[in-house]
Amino acid sequence: MNPLAPLWMGMLPLAKAAPAQPPAGNPLLQSLLFIGVMFAILYFLMIRPQRKRQREHLDMMAALKKGDKVVTRGGIYGIITLVRDKTVKLKVDDHCELTVSKPAIAAILSAADEPEGEAQ
Repeated sequence: MNPLAPLWMGMLPLAKAAPAQPPAGNPLLQSLLFIGVMFAILYFLMIRPQRKRQREHLDMMAALKKGDKVVTRGGIYGIITLVRDKTVKLKVDDHCELTVSKPAIAAILSAADEPEGEAQ
């Protein structure tokens, strides 16, 4: 015989006496609350940082001026020689100038960011 049988038999009346409790709260409200919390997490982890980067890039494009050393999204390094509304001219070499759109500019370079091995 099982040594725990008297213990189980003693708990059997307690289990029968306790009525089944319905779940507390409204399930629709709990679902909406869960969706709201998930949206808030998504907003703070993905949407907000992306908007911040986009705003910084727009500010950088508005601040472009002649003489800035920049790198394009394609990896071309150059110095801005002319700034227009939607385009800039880059001096890439002594005899080479490129016209690129402003959104193609990835970053303005400082002296520490310049590529190594560049002879000037």
